[in-house]
Formats: sequence, structure tokens, C-alpha cells
Amino acid sequence: MRRIFVLAMVLFALSGYAQVQFMLPAVSPEDVLQWLRQSALPAAEKAVWLRILPQAFDEGLVDPKIAQAFFQRLVGTPPTFVGEITAIMEELLAQGLSVTHLMNKVSQGIIMGRSWAVITNEIRLRASVLAATHASLSPYRPKAEARASVSVRVGSFAFQARTPTWEDVEVEIAEAISDFIAGGGDINDWSGMEALARTRLLQLRGRGLPSNLVDHVLQVLTPQLIGEIVSQAFQIERR
Repeated sequence: MRRIFVLAMVLFALSGYAQVQFMLPAVSPEDVLQWLRQSALPAAEKAVWLRILPQAFDEGLVDPKIAQAFFQRLVGTPPTFVGEITAIMEELLAQGLSVTHLMNKVSQGIIMGRSWAVITNEIRLRASVLAATHASLSPYRPKAEARASVSVRVGSFAFQARTPTWEDVEVEIAEAISDFIAGGGDINDWSGMEALARTRLLQLRGRGLPSNLVDHVLQVLTPQLIGEIVSQAFQIERR
């Protein structure tokens, strides 16, 4: 009981500035790579992942636990589906963008029984918006940014805490825009998207995203900036 109490207190102390990722059981990058080598995934896509994953793990662009579940869900799906999803994520990783949340979306889609086309189209939409968000927000990125990661073990419990970064802010904004569009919102309603993104950031301020990063991006977040992101994501000419 004491161990559970200690664990809870540590989590509470970290929750304001870190995303807690439970490791029960722990999955290491090498565990994922070893499983992948022996998996029944298509050979071409397997080769791609084995080539790009080591660096992605090193740079924190892929969470091993989420990746393991993602690859396990991909086994048995149509080769064309695996190929399209792999190509989308390979392109994002080449740009230095995180794909952990997109891996999670794919797993959720498969579990919910969505069609391969629906899952692929949604991932393609979210990937396009993320890339555009990253490009549009790059000029506003803070010059100095603190990064930290800590592993904590209390008895048989283990977890890893990581200080969220500017990239996490970009992901949340991109996901808010994507949720708005995927939910049937008007692609030209930039004010509606901006309001949703702002609400999302305020909800996460100090409880998932560092307050200083949220405050910084809120100073520049406007419907016009959202319009720039949307226009770039969907190659719309702005007038």
C-alpha cells in the first residue's frame, strides 16, 4: 500500500510538466525491432520500418509501446493498407515529426472495425495538417527550450516521465484542426478551428503541456495563422 501511495505522489508531482507513460510491461526499442524482424508484415514495409525506427526511437518521435501495438494490429491487414500507412509515416519521420499519435489512431481505427480507406484517409488528413502546422509555427518556435526525461521505479511499478516539447504543442494544434475537419466542420471556418485549438491548449496548460510554451503559442495563434495552416495542408490558394 505504501508503494502505491509513493507512486501516486510522484505522479502528482510530475503531472503538471510531463506526460506520464506507464511501462507495464516495459517495452524497449530493441523489443520492438526484434518483434518486427520476426513478424509477418510485408517484406518491403518491414524493411522500411527496420531502417527508420532506430533513429525515430533515438529522437523520441516514436513511443515503443504504441509502436508495438501498432505493428501487432497491422499484421493481417491488406498489404496495400500497410504500404500506404507506412509511406505516410515515413514521410513525416523524414521531416522530424512525431508519429506516435498517428500510430495510435491507426490502432484505434482497426479495433473499431473502420474500413481501410477510411483509416488511410483520416491518417493522410492528420499527417498533412501536422506537416503544415509544423511549417507554419516554425518561425515562432522559442529559441531556448528545456528538455528532460526521467525514469522512476517504485517496487514493481515503473514509468517514464518526459517534459513535453514544442513538437507536442504542434501536435495538439494539428490534432484540434484535424478533429474539427474530420468531425464535419467547414474547412473555411478558421475562427472555429482557432477557438477549438485555443480551448485545447488552455485545458492542457500546466497539465500536459508546459505553461510557458502554451502562453507563447497563444500569443501568435490567430484565425489567420490557422488559415495559413489549412491552406498549406490542402494546397488551397489564399485570397
